[in-house]
Amino acid sequence: MAASGPGLTQTSAAEVATEPQEAPKPRDFRIAVLGDSLGEGVYSGLAQLVRGEPNIAVKKYARVNTGIARSDRYDWPEAVDELAENPMDAALLVFGANDLQTIRESGKAYYYKQAAWEEKYRKRVAHIVKAFTDRGIKVYWLSLPITRKNRFQKDYAYLNEIFKEEAEANGATFIDAWNAFADENGDYSATFTVDGKSTIIRASDGVHFTPAGYQVYAGLALDKLRADLNF
Repeated sequence: MAASGPGLTQTSAAEVATEPQEAPKPRDFRIAVLGDSLGEGVYSGLAQLVRGEPNIAVKKYARVNTGIARSDRYDWPEAVDELAENPMDAALLVFGANDLQTIRESGKAYYYKQAAWEEKYRKRVAHIVKAFTDRGIKVYWLSLPITRKNRFQKDYAYLNEIFKEEAEANGATFIDAWNAFADENGDYSATFTVDGKSTIIRASDGVHFTPAGYQVYAGLALDKLRADLNF
């Protein structure tokens, strides 16, 4: 029996059961976006997609005019060791747009697509992934999109194979965005159906995206993160 006395009243079980319960608040979720110019665009698109969700924070670490091959501009394998110490729940990686070039280490040149180049490149990709997975951070590698035929299409497909293999070998999830931006024949398409309307989503260079296109590109990653991590 419930206690009673001065200042106290009895409360029935029925009354307790009908008291409104506070809905649990969604937990804060932090997404870090790293990469090159495509990564910058994905960050912008992702920030727009979640702007009405105050529990989701998107942090930009992407830098234009950088890549994994050119460590003289910005050394990503070195930088991620420090960046991964920042608070985050997931790291979204978007690289490759600027990587069709020579790797230089210790005064030696390793030319694009040579066996030694691929070995060096794979090690750098693996290092970037492991900087986060070794710390228990979920890593998602968003692939390069299909490009116009005269705009590095075969080269980007080659890099995507490296990204997929190294990401999955080191505990990350690879998100294949290639076919999402192809037509029914598997060829490059500059348009995408947005809100029921055919919309131009690719930039004139055949590689990058319009602002609306970056939301579509980022949305592929966001859908996967939501499905996996329940936020």
